[in-house]
Amino acid sequence: MTLNHVHLAATSVAATQAFYERYFGFRKERDHGQGVFLRDAAGFLIALEPEDSHAALPDWFHLGFCLDSEADVLALYRKATDSNAHIVRDLVAERGEYAAFYLADPDGRRVEVSWHAR
Repeated sequence: MTLNHVHLAATSVAATQAFYERYFGFRKERDHGQGVFLRDAAGFLIALEPEDSHAALPDWFHLGFCLDSEADVLALYRKATDSNAHIVRDLVAERGEYAAFYLADPDGRRVEVSWHAR
């Protein structure tokens, strides 16, 4: 069994689409009514649905992306900080073991970026 997709509310579909394209390599697959379907190279789908407002999520809720290497996490962290992305938990790393940080998407959802040696 494979997790296929996540469906997210977006106060600005364009801004949220740009965020997932810029930082995580998603590309627009097609329009879906007023929303869009985005897909990454591995086939995972993010559906974005326009909503003027949506319920707040608990502080512990987040989406998580595991990258292929420590260097990939560090490069994405530099890209995020250089572009003034909203970093909600700064980079923590132990060389050769793990690297992780959290940033927020345009609707404030926490997104974890990590790599683990095991």
